Amino acid sequence: AVQLLMPPFAEVLCILGAGVQAYSHYDIFTELFTFKEVRIWNRTKEKALKFASSVGGPVRVCSSAQEAVTGADVIVTVTMATAPILFGDWVKPGAHINAVGASRPDWRELDDELMKNSVLFVDSRDAALTESGDVILSGAEIFAELGEVLKGTKPALPEKTTVFKSLGMAVEDTVAAKFVYDAWSAGN
Repeated sequence: AVQLLMPPFAEVLCILGAGVQAYSHYDIFTELFTFKEVRIWNRTKEKALKFASSVGGPVRVCSSAQEAVTGADVIVTVTMATAPILFGDWVKPGAHINAVGASRPDWRELDDELMKNSVLFVDSRDAALTESGDVILSGAEIFAELGEVLKGTKPALPEKTTVFKSLGMAVEDTVAAKFVYDAWSAGN
């Protein structure tokens, strides 16, 4: 999703959350793309500091989500938030948000302004409309499923502010597993 939806000259990656998903997103994003700066914020600063000291490159630990997000080109949310932690008025126009956490119908990471004023992509309309509090509670309109962009029936619109709400699908897990296997095979 990020390859299709992020701005073409993205320089700043922001990760909100410092759990297992933060590590995997950091690893793949810094493997695939060249960011000049990586920032992280977590509700408990100790976890953010641990993250920054244990990954393979420089990471700036931010004291607030707003500090981490301001000016970022790509924002990844990987939290267990039940109420919004990312607000539309913080987000740089044209940024891309990969919203991975808050995967229950009554949980949210993103506020209404961000959800309604961004171009919204999902892995599955049906899943998003039944499982994603970010989508359900905001009433945001889904522009496209990622598969529609991959097939060429809908445009990616990387020049716009975009949100990809990921709830996970078996096909995504299969593609990720193949990517990891291919990377491992190439190293052996």
